[in-house]
Amino acid sequence: MKCPNCGTDMKDGNLYCEVCGEEIHIVPDFEPEIEYSITETLSGIRDEVLEEVPDDKTVLKEQDGFSKRINIRRIMIIVCLTVLLCGIVIIIVAGIRDYRRNSVQYQISQAQTCVASGNMEGAIDYYERAVELEENINLRLQLAALYEQSGQNQEYVSCLSLIISSPETSAEELEVAYKRLIAYFRDREDYASIHTLLTNTKNENILDMFQHYMAAPPEFSYAAGTYAEVIPLKLTASNRGTIYYTLDGTLPNESSEVYTTPIFLETGTYEIAAIFVNEYGITSEVVARTYIIDVLKPPAPEVETYSGEYTAPTMIKVSVPADGTVYYTTDGTTPTDHSTRYTGAIPMPLGKTTFKFITYNEEGVSGSTTTRQYELVLPTDFTVDMALHGVKEELIQSGKLLDMEGTIAGNLPGRYLYVFHSAQTLSGAGDFYILAEIYEDADGVQNMTGTLYAVGIYTGSYYQLFLEISDSPVLEPIND
Repeated sequence: MKCPNCGTDMKDGNLYCEVCGEEIHIVPDFEPEIEYSITETLSGIRDEVLEEVPDDKTVLKEQDGFSKRINIRRIMIIVCLTVLLCGIVIIIVAGIRDYRRNSVQYQISQAQTCVASGNMEGAIDYYERAVELEENINLRLQLAALYEQSGQNQEYVSCLSLIISSPETSAEELEVAYKRLIAYFRDREDYASIHTLLTNTKNENILDMFQHYMAAPPEFSYAAGTYAEVIPLKLTASNRGTIYYTLDGTLPNESSEVYTTPIFLETGTYEIAAIFVNEYGITSEVVARTYIIDVLKPPAPEVETYSGEYTAPTMIKVSVPADGTVYYTTDGTTPTDHSTRYTGAIPMPLGKTTFKFITYNEEGVSGSTTTRQYELVLPTDFTVDMALHGVKEELIQSGKLLDMEGTIAGNLPGRYLYVFHSAQTLSGAGDFYILAEIYEDADGVQNMTGTLYAVGIYTGSYYQLFLEISDSPVLEPIND
């Protein structure tokens, strides 16, 4: 339809021209029953008038003056009846138009007709008018569905957002609106909008339903404060993701330390800041706590054997505090309570080595480390490799081995291997290379047998070494 004023094409159902604002006076299509009723009424009025009005011949027969008065009277009656009839028609038309304009049910029925015919724009216009007439959440949900089907994304999101913010929305309608909005953002991988959407609600049911999209700050297992003991601080998150933290109060990010195990806080001040990044890449707010740990540190271990160069087998001895445990490393790394525990004098290794020792007290607090550097060079041409080779030859002669590969006599499975253990001075006997025996089964699994052999560093003599309970070693020649 075109505007009678400016000629612009207009949408069906518009009462005003969108360009010039001209009001459109359209006589709407009548329902068949209404049209039939109006026709019947007009026909009846016409017949009554015609019955009362004589034809021209009858009028001519009457007196001229009287006839003129009668004709004028009848004409006036006809005019009045015509005006009345037109008024009735106008009232009926206006009533129909008002009904169509202000009836929610009419808007819905017309919208459904438009949907059936594929006219989504028309359906949206009717639903928008219905919502304008009556604030109804269910109508808004249907309107949102039409927006989605027609690709009007901004209107779709706005409509659902109005539903969520409305106090009239029921719990069931609220759940539907949240599901649709979250599905919309999820399909576009817009997880930041989902997080913002959920952050702004206080509805516990909605939060429980979609909590896996949230990135709540990590929780600390200890409250901030001062402690007189070492505390194993745990950081936890409610969802799947990663916790990042710093110990100096700086803002953490995805390049910071990743939390995997409890953080043991020993003596000192710690300003711990942490964030949580969920599986969708959403980052939580930063949470920070300050801890002051006031625990006495144990003293550094007292190592009796000083650093230096040695030319004879030497034992490294450490003085262990009564309420502590000493741990050590031999590769220069800082020892922890997971390193080798010191239980007695340690044979100094051949060549250059760096020992580091540390003490842990009963509260799990560590002290400072003690470092020693040693170099042991023995004044002999008889090497460890010669000692290992000679032991195997001696064992072949004794009948224990069949060959240099360590094959066991008597057709027993597996074989024996021999490794260097240490260089030690045996009381009253001299200096020896100590070799350990290993049993390797057919599957290659190795275990120490506990058998030891001593080879004279300067004499090249071979013995089996027995350590008695009195810690006094006993040497027995292999081939005796």
